[in-house]
Amino acid sequence: MEYFYLVNKKYSPNNHIAVFFHLVMARISEQIIEQIRSTADIIEVVSGYVQLKKRGRNYFGLCPFHGEKTASFSVSPERQIYKCFGCSVGGGVINFIMEIEGMEFVNAVKHLADQYSIELQLDETTGQSKDLITRLFDIHTQTAHIYLKNLGTEEGSKVLTHLESRGLTRDTIKKFNLGYSLKQKDALLSAFRTEGVGSDAMKQSGLFIDTKSGYIDRFRGRIMFSISNSAGKIAAFAGRVFESDDPAKYVNSPETPIYNKSKILYGLHVTKQNIRNNNSVIVVEGYLDFLQLYQSGIHNIVAVSGTAFTDQHALQIKRFCEKVHLAYDGDSAGKAAAIRAGYVLLRAGLSPLIVNIPDGIDPDDWVKRDGNLPFLKAVENNDNLLPFHFHNYKGDISTTSGKTAFVNEVLMEIVQIKDPVGRELQGRELSELVGVSAVSIFQSLHNMLEKQKHRQKFQQNNKSPKPKTEDKKQLLENDLIRLCFAEDIAIRKFLFDEVKTEWLVTELSQKIYEKVYIHLHSANAPEASLIMDELKNEAYRNKLAELVFDLEKLTPSLKSAEDCVTRLEKSWINTNIQCLRDELKNAESVGKDPILIMKQIEELQSRINSISYQYSSDE
Repeated sequence: MEYFYLVNKKYSPNNHIAVFFHLVMARISEQIIEQIRSTADIIEVVSGYVQLKKRGRNYFGLCPFHGEKTASFSVSPERQIYKCFGCSVGGGVINFIMEIEGMEFVNAVKHLADQYSIELQLDETTGQSKDLITRLFDIHTQTAHIYLKNLGTEEGSKVLTHLESRGLTRDTIKKFNLGYSLKQKDALLSAFRTEGVGSDAMKQSGLFIDTKSGYIDRFRGRIMFSISNSAGKIAAFAGRVFESDDPAKYVNSPETPIYNKSKILYGLHVTKQNIRNNNSVIVVEGYLDFLQLYQSGIHNIVAVSGTAFTDQHALQIKRFCEKVHLAYDGDSAGKAAAIRAGYVLLRAGLSPLIVNIPDGIDPDDWVKRDGNLPFLKAVENNDNLLPFHFHNYKGDISTTSGKTAFVNEVLMEIVQIKDPVGRELQGRELSELVGVSAVSIFQSLHNMLEKQKHRQKFQQNNKSPKPKTEDKKQLLENDLIRLCFAEDIAIRKFLFDEVKTEWLVTELSQKIYEKVYIHLHSANAPEASLIMDELKNEAYRNKLAELVFDLEKLTPSLKSAEDCVTRLEKSWINTNIQCLRDELKNAESVGKDPILIMKQIEELQSRINSISYQYSSDE
């Protein structure tokens, strides 16, 4: 158990396993949340992730949540909210941290409190009321501690010796939560059952497999790598085979509510600030590649985690830098994977560069053998994507047919670049590389684009008809929500007194209005960012951001509020009248009194007339 003491002294061999299962949920007072919301300026916070430029009253930049070339992501310093007009996301400063860092509300608040040196007073209560996501993260954190502890067992000591023989220090092992899963089929399962951890969270954690004889541990007798999201929360594991003839070299966590392997980059939670400072990142394939390079002092680095490089990985990187060095293994498979990843990066508008690793070696072995200087020199002398692809093309480019095949293969990639300038630059580079005229290259590109447009048009025509744009009732309710944010308190008080929630026909409007309603009597107009923090549903939050982002372009008046309320009530009454008329048609067949229904219709029609008269007399 010596190693376990060294890496984590707060645990001892005699500690009950309950140490690992102490669940707490922090409650933060509304006053502290308000202090954080008012202190954390959204322009300053967002600027840490997005390059913003002022345009008029607002700031604009490339959206960090979807790939784009034209800045449609806007931030309002007056309202302290953001809105992307491309992908429709929106919210306040806390929402932004939740989205960009993949955090829950409480952790986003803590993150901002740390950033602005605001002291938090937390009430700790048992975790029984925690939501599933929080419980899953807790389970993964506890599991990482158990795997770490296992390195101190007789069985795990061999793994520790092996890791050290691979050149990893104990500090590195501790920092990145490496460990060992015991060979016993239910070692982890028994530990959780002993502490009464909920079965629903255990089933959805991905840590256990359902077999004919019951649940067993997914990871058994393997070197364990903890996989954290960009916020540093452990979301999954990868288990590497150890002293076994199991053909599966790696076993990875499946997709779970907290783990999407296409989005997570290994080590990003530790290296993201270095990547941002360098405006470049080195991407490697394996966990050991990452750990060896990081330990050698190379800190602007990430590794792909259990999958090929994806568009989502590219978007993750785009939040922090533009230049990407791909340092994959030096064998043919590694080179092919680097080329595929390069084109993914190209589509995302990033600058891919490929590091020439010596044949038959990987970055881990290279740095362990020769230190980091040769590797860093290779990074400095790396190749652009197209020349690297050309020199490592499997076909015979000395022949006309081979060169034609290469050009067509590259054009199939270039045509997927949405930015026309990016397409042209790559087309010109291809032309110079293979000695084919730019006219021919661009003619081929043009033909491909035309075919692409034709296919898209055909698919669009064969799709089911799109839903109609927002109907009149929804547009009317949108007007009401906007009026709720009017600076004139007379308008807000009028709405407070006159509007009934039942008049709103869409759940979206009802939920937003319920959150805004309680603020209408305040001396100051409601704060959009505060309302957004209270809206837990992303669709509701995005809709509110859309409605209030450009309120300064509107000039609300008491007259417009009266007109809006009149139309809302009339619309509600007309809906009720139509329902009564439908009921009247079948009244006798179902034994209802048609005279009574007609009287109700008459009363409602009379009410419509009185509404019109009432507001017209106030003009």
